[in-house]
Amino acid sequence: MATPLLILHGSRGAASALRPLVDALRPAGQIEALNLLGHGGRAIPEQFSVEAFAADVLQQMDERGLERARLFGYSFGGYVALWLARHYPQRLAGVCTLATKVRYDAETVSHFTHLSSVERITAPGSPQPAIQASLHPGQDWRALATRLADLYRRLGEQPALSDEDFRAIRVPTLLMSAHADQLLPWQELLDLHRLIPGSHAFTFAGRAHPIDALPLPLLSGVLATWLGDTGRA
Repeated sequence: MATPLLILHGSRGAASALRPLVDALRPAGQIEALNLLGHGGRAIPEQFSVEAFAADVLQQMDERGLERARLFGYSFGGYVALWLARHYPQRLAGVCTLATKVRYDAETVSHFTHLSSVERITAPGSPQPAIQASLHPGQDWRALATRLADLYRRLGEQPALSDEDFRAIRVPTLLMSAHADQLLPWQELLDLHRLIPGSHAFTFAGRAHPIDALPLPLLSGVLATWLGDTGRA
């Protein structure tokens, strides 16, 4: 039986935002988008960590009776997927990331905390409050945004993954992004590709953020090929 594909959304996103991609990939096999810890209406912890996100993904796999899976991580979801590839390779048959930032330098931390600031999200005329309320029903999305900003600051002080960690990944890995993405420079993706042994890199025209900018027919085709290449359990 083909190994299932689990899709991880980005920070402040939700499984519901990835439904178009899930629907496009469904002919390729068992596909499911997960809500990350504290997202999609789930209870928000007092503090986030990459380790806690990863442990929650493993727990969701266990609840579904999945010994192994392939992971596709969009944006921050890809960082969680790479952490799992480094520390729990026995649970993964492959990892694909899309527009995943792995360098949390001072400029990145400043930009990400700005993007996650309640003041920016609630700026006059912004549609984001309604979008966030829809993505995270029944939860305080303001607390979610604030605690994610705290996580970015901690990652700037102590990254969850080092170059040595990337070099130690042995899970089949595909790294993807857009050539003009505003969050992930193409050079950073190439640098990561060089660090992860045997990884493959793919780029496409345009941007990868926000999620509705993604060229779904192209991506679903690339992912369907990757699913075939990563084979069966």
